Amino acid sequence: MIYRIKQKGGPMLKRTFFILFFAFLPFLFAQELLTNGDFEQELTVGWVQSYGGTGTPTFARDTFYQLDPDYEAYIRQYDNPGWTRLSQKVNVPGINLILSFWAYFNQSGETTCWPAACFQVCYYNINDSLLGETRYYYCPLDPWTPTPNFHPIRITNPQWNQYFLNIAEELSQNLPGVNPGDVAKVEVALYAYTYSG
Repeated sequence: MIYRIKQKGGPMLKRTFFILFFAFLPFLFAQELLTNGDFEQELTVGWVQSYGGTGTPTFARDTFYQLDPDYEAYIRQYDNPGWTRLSQKVNVPGINLILSFWAYFNQSGETTCWPAACFQVCYYNINDSLLGETRYYYCPLDPWTPTPNFHPIRITNPQWNQYFLNIAEELSQNLPGVNPGDVAKVEVALYAYTYSG
């Protein structure tokens, strides 16, 4: 399913992008750590909506984004520079966690505006200091470089797919700058970004 957004009475805007997610995020031990992780309640329950820049953000949830009866969340950063983010940070009982989510990534625009549709997994210590990040992204460019604290994962098939992330393995294999013993909180976020309009 690809949705196209047109300006009323005008041509398709070339520098827009949006992202659709169905994020059902069960962690190991069959313990659901997220509040409203299946989006069955309004997005104001458990989730933080934030944005910046001059573009137009959209936060929505509905049942028609994927061909199933469940709710999915949708965010979009429309035209002009800026970002849109739907996030939730939770305390975790350790790093032996499995993150599972379904995602549909979509972006439209030119490479000059660097549109990107992302899913972020951020790791924090007890004082809320950011330790590192894993970022799944779909983008016409390859704008991010791995570091000891940042692991970008480029998505090549943006259609609906299920993703799994073993947090302990991710930290030990791809984020050597993050001390696993310091991780006290994990944040998941839908993140839409564009550099220019």
